[in-house]
Amino acid sequence: MDRTGKNEVVSRAIVVAGRPEAAFHNWTARMDSWWPKGHSMSGNPATTVYCEGDLGGRIYEITPDGVEMVWGRIIAWSPPGYYAFDWYLGSGPEQPTRVDVTFTADGDGQTRVRVEHRGPELIGPLWQQNSPRYDRAWEHILETFGRVDRPHG
Repeated sequence: MDRTGKNEVVSRAIVVAGRPEAAFHNWTARMDSWWPKGHSMSGNPATTVYCEGDLGGRIYEITPDGVEMVWGRIIAWSPPGYYAFDWYLGSGPEQPTRVDVTFTADGDGQTRVRVEHRGPELIGPLWQQNSPRYDRAWEHILETFGRVDRPHG
Protein backbone atom coordinates (compact mmCIF):
# COMPACT_ATOMS: atom_id res chain seq x y z
CA MET A 1 0.00 0.00 0.00
CA ASP A 2 1.29 3.46 -0.72
CA ARG A 3 0.45 6.80 0.75
CA THR A 4 0.85 10.38 -0.31
CA GLY A 5 -0.31 13.05 2.03
CA LYS A 6 -0.80 16.77 1.78
CA ASN A 7 -2.89 18.94 4.00
CA GLU A 8 -5.44 19.27 1.19
CA VAL A 9 -5.81 15.60 0.22
CA VAL A 10 -5.66 12.25 1.98
CA SER A 11 -4.41 9.83 -0.67
CA ARG A 12 -4.02 6.08 -0.21
CA ALA A 13 -3.56 3.26 -2.71
CA ILE A 14 -3.28 -0.51 -2.77
CA VAL A 15 -2.65 -3.07 -5.51
CA VAL A 16 -5.07 -6.01 -5.49
CA ALA A 17 -5.46 -9.16 -7.53
CA GLY A 18 -7.87 -9.04 -10.45
CA ARG A 19 -8.78 -6.71 -13.27
CA PRO A 20 -10.26 -3.22 -12.74
CA GLU A 21 -13.75 -4.53 -13.58
CA ALA A 22 -13.54 -7.02 -10.73
CA ALA A 23 -12.06 -4.56 -8.24
CA PHE A 24 -14.73 -1.96 -9.09
CA HIS A 25 -17.49 -4.55 -8.73
CA ASN A 26 -16.12 -5.82 -5.44
CA TRP A 27 -15.69 -2.30 -4.04
CA THR A 28 -19.18 -1.14 -4.98
CA ALA A 29 -21.60 -4.06 -5.37
CA ARG A 30 -20.01 -6.19 -2.63
CA MET A 31 -19.17 -3.44 -0.15
CA ASP A 32 -20.71 -5.25 2.81
CA SER A 33 -18.51 -8.32 2.21
CA TRP A 34 -15.29 -6.42 2.90
CA TRP A 35 -16.04 -3.11 4.65
CA PRO A 36 -14.50 -3.27 8.17
CA LYS A 37 -17.17 -4.43 10.61
CA GLY A 38 -18.01 -1.76 13.14
CA HIS A 39 -16.42 0.96 10.98
CA SER A 40 -19.71 2.78 10.54
CA MET A 41 -21.83 5.62 11.87
CA SER A 42 -23.54 3.31 14.35
CA GLY A 43 -20.39 1.40 15.31
CA ASN A 44 -22.45 -1.78 15.32
CA PRO A 45 -20.46 -4.71 13.83
CA ALA A 46 -23.73 -6.30 12.64
CA THR A 47 -24.56 -3.30 10.44
CA THR A 48 -25.00 -3.96 6.71
CA VAL A 49 -23.26 -1.58 4.27
CA TYR A 50 -24.60 -0.73 0.79
CA CYS A 51 -23.50 1.23 -2.24
CA GLU A 52 -26.25 2.07 -4.72
CA GLY A 53 -24.27 1.77 -7.92
CA ASP A 54 -25.23 4.74 -10.05
CA LEU A 55 -25.01 8.50 -10.24
CA GLY A 56 -26.96 9.94 -7.31
CA GLY A 57 -26.91 6.62 -5.46
CA ARG A 58 -26.34 6.46 -1.74
CA ILE A 59 -23.64 4.84 0.34
CA TYR A 60 -25.33 3.85 3.57
CA GLU A 61 -25.71 1.40 6.40
CA ILE A 62 -28.70 -0.35 7.91
CA THR A 63 -28.37 -1.38 11.54
CA PRO A 64 -29.82 -4.67 12.84
CA ASP A 65 -32.68 -2.56 14.27
CA GLY A 66 -33.50 -1.28 10.76
CA VAL A 67 -32.10 2.22 11.24
CA GLU A 68 -30.74 3.59 7.97
CA MET A 69 -27.80 6.00 8.08
CA VAL A 70 -26.59 7.66 4.88
CA TRP A 71 -22.81 8.07 4.62
CA GLY A 72 -22.68 9.79 1.24
CA ARG A 73 -24.00 10.20 -2.27
CA ILE A 74 -22.38 9.20 -5.59
CA ILE A 75 -21.49 12.27 -7.68
CA ALA A 76 -19.52 10.56 -10.50
CA TRP A 77 -19.99 7.04 -11.86
CA SER A 78 -17.76 5.68 -14.63
CA PRO A 79 -17.27 1.91 -14.24
CA PRO A 80 -14.91 0.18 -14.20
CA GLY A 81 -12.31 2.89 -13.70
CA TYR A 82 -13.71 5.60 -11.47
CA TYR A 83 -16.37 6.85 -9.15
CA ALA A 84 -16.64 9.69 -6.65
CA PHE A 85 -18.93 10.52 -3.79
CA ASP A 86 -19.80 13.22 -1.33
CA TRP A 87 -18.82 11.87 2.11
CA TYR A 88 -20.82 12.88 5.15
CA LEU A 89 -18.84 11.13 7.89
CA GLY A 90 -16.96 13.70 9.92
CA SER A 91 -18.80 16.70 8.52
CA GLY A 92 -22.44 15.93 7.61
CA PRO A 93 -24.58 16.15 4.46
CA GLU A 94 -24.82 19.94 4.62
CA GLN A 95 -21.02 20.21 4.35
CA PRO A 96 -19.64 17.00 2.77
CA THR A 97 -16.10 16.13 1.84
CA ARG A 98 -15.32 14.42 -1.47
CA VAL A 99 -13.84 10.97 -2.12
CA ASP A 100 -12.55 9.87 -5.54
CA VAL A 101 -11.78 6.17 -6.11
CA THR A 102 -9.89 5.01 -9.21
CA PHE A 103 -9.27 1.47 -10.45
CA THR A 104 -6.30 1.16 -12.84
CA ALA A 105 -4.73 -1.95 -14.36
CA ASP A 106 -1.32 -2.47 -12.74
CA GLY A 107 0.68 -5.33 -14.15
CA ASP A 108 -0.52 -8.78 -15.03
CA GLY A 109 -3.98 -9.30 -13.59
CA GLN A 110 -3.71 -6.67 -10.89
CA THR A 111 -5.44 -3.38 -10.14
CA ARG A 112 -4.26 -0.29 -8.32
CA VAL A 113 -7.10 1.12 -6.23
CA ARG A 114 -6.50 4.74 -5.23
CA VAL A 115 -8.62 6.74 -2.78
CA GLU A 116 -8.28 10.52 -2.71
CA HIS A 117 -10.25 12.26 0.00
CA ARG A 118 -10.53 16.06 -0.29
CA GLY A 119 -12.11 18.64 1.88
CA PRO A 120 -10.40 21.83 3.10
CA GLU A 121 -12.12 23.88 0.39
CA LEU A 122 -15.41 22.21 1.37
CA ILE A 123 -15.37 22.12 5.19
CA GLY A 124 -12.66 24.64 6.07
CA PRO A 125 -10.94 24.26 9.46
CA LEU A 126 -12.85 21.05 10.20
CA TRP A 127 -10.62 19.39 7.56
CA GLN A 128 -7.46 19.99 9.60
CA GLN A 129 -9.15 18.44 12.62
CA ASN A 130 -10.48 15.39 10.74
CA SER A 131 -7.83 14.65 8.10
CA PRO A 132 -5.56 12.56 10.40
CA ARG A 133 -8.59 10.42 11.26
CA TYR A 134 -9.52 10.10 7.57
CA ASP A 135 -5.93 9.07 6.79
CA ARG A 136 -5.94 6.30 9.41
CA ALA A 137 -9.44 5.18 8.39
CA TRP A 138 -8.60 4.85 4.68
CA GLU A 139 -5.44 2.91 5.53
CA HIS A 140 -7.53 0.42 7.53
CA ILE A 141 -10.28 0.28 4.89
CA LEU A 142 -7.83 -0.42 2.05
CA GLU A 143 -6.03 -3.08 4.10
CA THR A 144 -9.39 -4.79 4.65
CA PHE A 145 -10.28 -4.50 0.96
CA GLY A 146 -6.90 -6.04 0.09
CA ARG A 147 -7.70 -9.17 2.11
CA VAL A 148 -11.14 -9.91 0.67
CA ASP A 149 -11.89 -12.88 -1.57
CA ARG A 150 -12.39 -11.62 -5.09
CA PRO A 151 -15.06 -13.35 -7.16
CA HIS A 152 -15.54 -12.18 -10.76
CA GLY A 153 -12.00 -11.84 -11.90
